[in-house]
Amino acid sequence: MIRTHKACANMPEMVSYDTAQALLAATLCDLPPIGMERVPTALASGRILAEDVHALTPRPEADISAMDGYAFRSYDMRNAGDIGLPIVGHVAAGDRPVPLSEGTACLILTGARIPEGADCVMARERTHVIRNRVTLTDQTARVGLNIRREGEEFPLGQCLLQRDQSLDWRHIPLLLSQGITDVSVYRPITVSVLANGAEFASQAEDAREELNTHMLAAMLRSDTVHVTRQVAASDREEELRNALLHCVEQSDVIVTTGGISVGQTDHVLSVLLQLGASCVFRRVSMRPGKPMTVMRLGRKIVFCLPGNPGAAALCAQLFVIPFLKAMILSSDLPHSGLSMRGRSTFAYTPPQDATCFLPVSILQEAGAARFHIVPSVGSSDILCLTRADGIMRIDAGQSVQVGDWSEMLPFTGLRL
Repeated sequence: MIRTHKACANMPEMVSYDTAQALLAATLCDLPPIGMERVPTALASGRILAEDVHALTPRPEADISAMDGYAFRSYDMRNAGDIGLPIVGHVAAGDRPVPLSEGTACLILTGARIPEGADCVMARERTHVIRNRVTLTDQTARVGLNIRREGEEFPLGQCLLQRDQSLDWRHIPLLLSQGITDVSVYRPITVSVLANGAEFASQAEDAREELNTHMLAAMLRSDTVHVTRQVAASDREEELRNALLHCVEQSDVIVTTGGISVGQTDHVLSVLLQLGASCVFRRVSMRPGKPMTVMRLGRKIVFCLPGNPGAAALCAQLFVIPFLKAMILSSDLPHSGLSMRGRSTFAYTPPQDATCFLPVSILQEAGAARFHIVPSVGSSDILCLTRADGIMRIDAGQSVQVGDWSEMLPFTGLRL
């Protein structure tokens, strides 16, 4: 048996799922702050803004034309009647127009500044030009027609984006419109994913392909999370210790997979305790994922996931991803999901002592989501993951019947 560290002496050997989430959330207040860095605005999509952004100029910066046409004083055009106004010059976007003389019009293109003295723009298709004089066809001139006023989109000084905003393609042109060519963002978190076991050594008699670090890296990797993979292909504590120390040195968060049960080759927890780690919680009354454990090593959190791929994936979705989101945004731990409601197409009675998470697929039937259970042979099943859309939570002792309204958590990557 693994020795119980003194930090865990007063903690129950197993905690409920909700208690585990609360204990994990409590660790966020003691984490070091995420640093900041400046990146080119053109490359900032996917990053998290680290400061408020205010308008450096109004938009538009001046009164501009909303379309191609002719600019003039509406009073002059009404008085000109069928004779129209003489066309004097033209203005394109980027030009600095000269003031418009009284009783004249000028050709103007979309986005061009309105010449001083003009108060109306008529679309070209609503005009008629003969001998360089423009008349109107079927619309009356009025002040402000087809003119975008200075600052109508936003004025100087308005807060355009707030800190902690997740940037995407929509924000890039807004930033560049203000001449902001580089922007302050939070630096990416580095996560080390570590698997261990002699069965992963190429020379092992019954060598196995290591799957979990690849799966977890693909799940966690994003513009805001950098993931490194490591495999300690041995059952020796010394090799595992060295691998863990390497992860601690290079990472903000460590995720291990396997080696946390009570077998003779399960050394992850004992090595962490030897390194000075304390226990946040040890084992959770949930299925699958019962061995799930979280440790704290200094100011770093170590997620110790089960070795079975299905259980590892589930625990990463329920614990690791919400934690990383909260860490990146310096916020509270977000609710771990159950964001979609639908009707169950199956009946299920969970045990009295465990929260169960079932793989389900979603079909839209009669205007409502229907949750169908995906057959699985157990927590090592990786095929069922490809056929499921998410997981349905069923609390201990709470039976679900066919047709009951239920909630499920769609599988997700680290999207903010």
